[in-house]
Amino acid sequence: MTVGSRIVFMRFVTVRSPKLQLWIDHFDGVVGHDAERLSPPTAKADESAFVWHLISANNRMLARGSRIHFALEDAMSDNSRVQSEARWMHFTLVVDRFRGRYGWYASVAGNVMLTCARWYVTERDSRSSINLARSSLAVAVSRPGARLVQTEVAKSL
Repeated sequence: MTVGSRIVFMRFVTVRSPKLQLWIDHFDGVVGHDAERLSPPTAKADESAFVWHLISANNRMLARGSRIHFALEDAMSDNSRVQSEARWMHFTLVVDRFRGRYGWYASVAGNVMLTCARWYVTERDSRSSINLARSSLAVAVSRPGARLVQTEVAKSL
């Protein structure tokens, strides 16, 4: 059993999943529309999508990978690349001026690699989140397999 930070891979049933759209909307809100957009390349409506995120030892999401993949192997490869380039990451603080929230994203050579997992009420919390994500990414364990994200709610009989 792993005690410490880890990488969790998630599989969305289809690229049209409303929960995947929330992931994309968060990316757009944090990174902005001038940056590389986190949108899936052209895919069949019934094709699965994979993403990954960094989880703390107490199961709290710390950061999100910045790409959508159509194969688990591609998501795992992306995570390996991001972890190997972590020491060169530049973290950028962002502010949602309409809601007064703070966030961040990390990039290498202008390519967005990670985003904050959520928005923060204070700049201090956002900066603390960066420090925790940076230190956790360096030691996070990645294991094969993906959690399935269901969009349907079970019907009661």
